[in-house]
Amino acid sequence: MTFALEPEGSAVLAEVAELVETYGREEILALRAEVEALGAERHAESFHRELAKRNLLAIGLPEPWGRSAGPTERYALHETLDAAGMPTYSLELNETMAGMIARQGRPELVAEHLPKLLAGEWTYAGGYSEPEAGSDLLALRTRAVREGDEYVVTGTKLWTSSAHLADWIVTIVRTDPESQRHRGLSILVIDAKAPGVTIDAVPVVGGWRVNAVSFDAVRVPAAHLLGEENRGWAVISQALTDERTMSFGGRESRLLLARLIHRWAATGEAVDDVRAEALGDLVVELEIERLLNLRAAALGERGEDAAAEASISKVFGSELAQRTAEWVDSALRPRTRCTRDVISTARTGDDISCAGSVDPLVADAAQALRTSTAFTIIGGTSEVQRNVVADRGLGLPR
Repeated sequence: MTFALEPEGSAVLAEVAELVETYGREEILALRAEVEALGAERHAESFHRELAKRNLLAIGLPEPWGRSAGPTERYALHETLDAAGMPTYSLELNETMAGMIARQGRPELVAEHLPKLLAGEWTYAGGYSEPEAGSDLLALRTRAVREGDEYVVTGTKLWTSSAHLADWIVTIVRTDPESQRHRGLSILVIDAKAPGVTIDAVPVVGGWRVNAVSFDAVRVPAAHLLGEENRGWAVISQALTDERTMSFGGRESRLLLARLIHRWAATGEAVDDVRAEALGDLVVELEIERLLNLRAAALGERGEDAAAEASISKVFGSELAQRTAEWVDSALRPRTRCTRDVISTARTGDDISCAGSVDPLVADAAQALRTSTAFTIIGGTSEVQRNVVADRGLGLPR
C-alpha cells in the first residue's frame, strides 16, 4: 500500500501550504477573534473566502466546478489545514453540500447554487436532527406537503450548526405521512431567510452556538428537491458517509499533543515513565485513527461502500479525542506558570507575554476538553455508529 498522492494532489497541498504560510501570529489571532465573534464552531468568513479564491471549497467536484480530487486528496487537504490550526468547519460543511447539490440537484438548481457556493458567497447548514428524535434521525417529524410547484414545510430542527450564518439550510423532511423510518423522506434546499423560518441560538459547552430552526408553513420551490421525492435517505446516507470519513477530533488532537511535546522540550520538563508511557499510547492511537480515516477514503477512491469503515473511524476518533483532551488538560493544569508556547496556534516562535493572562496552551487544552464532549454526538452518536458497523459491516440481524 502506498500513501503517496498523485501529482495533482501534491500540487493542491503545495498550494495549501503556501496559503497557510501567509498567516502569521497576528493573522491567526485575528481569525480566532473572528471565530469567537461569529459564535460558530471553527468558522471564520474571511478564511472561507480565502479558500474560495483558490477553488478549494469543493475540490472533489468534477471540472469545471472543482478539481476532480478523490477522497484521499480531500482528506490530505483537511489534514494540512487542521494541522496548522486553521478554521475548517465551513469547508467541511459546504464541501458536503456542494457534493449533494452537484449529484442530486436539478440542472437549474446546480446552475444557481454551485457558482455562489464555490465563490464563497453562499453558505449552508444541514437541518437533520430534531428535538423529540434524540439521536434517532429517522424519528423526524418535520413534514413537507406538495402544493402545486411548491412544498409547504412545517416542523423544527435542533443542533443545527451555523444556521445563523447560513444562506440555505439543506433539510430532511417527511413527504409521505404514511411512511415510517427511512421510507418517505425527501431532501429540500430551503432559503434560511424565507418567511416562516425562525433561527434561535442554543449555546453548547464547546463555547459556540448551535441553533433551533423552526419552519412555520415555509414555502419551498419543488425545484429545490434533491434526488427523488420519498427517496431522500439514499441522498443523506452518502452525505453522512462523506462526513464521517473525515476526522472527528483526531487532527486537532495531534496538534494539541504536538504542542505539549514541544512545550516540554523547550522548557526541559521532566517526563516520568508513567507520563511517557501514556504519551506514547496516545501517539500510537492517533496514528491508528489517521489510518482508519485513510482506509475509508481509499474505499471511496475505489467506488466501494465505506459506510461501516467511516463509522468505525468516527467512533474511534471521537472517543480518542476526548481521552487526549482530558489527558493533556490534566498534564498541564497543575502547571499554571507562564511559559513559552513554541508551537502555539499563532504559529510563531515569539515569546508570549502571560502577565495577567492565561497560558494559551492551558486555555486551548481546556477548550479542547469542553469541545470534544460533543464529538461522540455530532455526526451521529457512537451508539448509532456501532449500529451502522453491525448492520453494514458485520451483517448482523437488526
